[in-house]
Amino acid sequence: MDLMSLTKSLKSGTIEPVYFLHGEEEFLIGKFLAELKHIVVTGAMADFNYTRLKAKETSGAKVTAEAKSMPMMAKMRLMIVEDADKFKSVDLDAIAEYIESPSPETCLVLVATKFDLRKGLFAKANKKKMVHRAEPLKEKEIAAFIRQRVKEKRISIAADAVEAIAAAIGPDCAAIDDAIERLSLYRPDSEITPGDVEATVSSIRQHSVFELVDALGNRNPRLVLSLLFELLKDRQEPIMINSLLARHMRQLLKARICAFQNMDAGATASALGVPPFVVTRLVAQTKKFSGSQLESAIARLAMVDIQLKSSRRPGGRVLEEAVMDLCL
Repeated sequence: MDLMSLTKSLKSGTIEPVYFLHGEEEFLIGKFLAELKHIVVTGAMADFNYTRLKAKETSGAKVTAEAKSMPMMAKMRLMIVEDADKFKSVDLDAIAEYIESPSPETCLVLVATKFDLRKGLFAKANKKKMVHRAEPLKEKEIAAFIRQRVKEKRISIAADAVEAIAAAIGPDCAAIDDAIERLSLYRPDSEITPGDVEATVSSIRQHSVFELVDALGNRNPRLVLSLLFELLKDRQEPIMINSLLARHMRQLLKARICAFQNMDAGATASALGVPPFVVTRLVAQTKKFSGSQLESAIARLAMVDIQLKSSRRPGGRVLEEAVMDLCL
């Protein structure tokens, strides 16, 4: 189950004895852990029933021994072990034995950036459906996530303001949460408008990434290089920048296909998984490329991804050459 759905499931009162959490979207993991702690760790003895450790500072034997102990004057205790993928083999074996019959009085959560689900403990946990991944938001999920966070903040927002946030920030959950926090302070007692988003969110660094994407879509080499240098100077990861560029070129190819099939804006938006107001911009950009040029661009950026992961050449230089090729 994905982390967003898993977090919602906690409100039903169903707490599993063991969770393995991993993935790129740390914000979703943090939100799940905060909600879990709020539900599990209660009462006067709360501090005695909450443990947070790092794998390097403990052992599998110590973790399982504490997990088997009874909570202090409470129904359940919560144990969180970070960097669980760093455990040694003997530690993983101890935990693997424990998850065969975990204590119902303990909620044990093991967290890592990535578990190797092909091996040992993690393969076993995956078969038991204990493993949950915090995946980056898909394009069609961004607006729903924004509305959910707005609801939790108890503020009012116009539908086109939601779309404006999605377009400005993209799938970065932490950046979205930061933007909504800014907006809640900017307009605490009235409905948030696209103008408010422009006034408070435009300075978020992620916005420049999407400006770069649009500059490439418009084949504007001078602006592309300027924005690329700015992002690299701000230490944005070349692999992340390249993935967003590749996604945009795939969207342009899909938009071109939709236009060829005479699909209207609503159907195109649904097919691409983007807000309706984005469709007009994408369709306009498709006119700057032929179908074969878009296919070549996608292949070129796929090669860049390989180079960024395997070549010793500076990532910025590899990206610079690629975007210039695509703008010509």
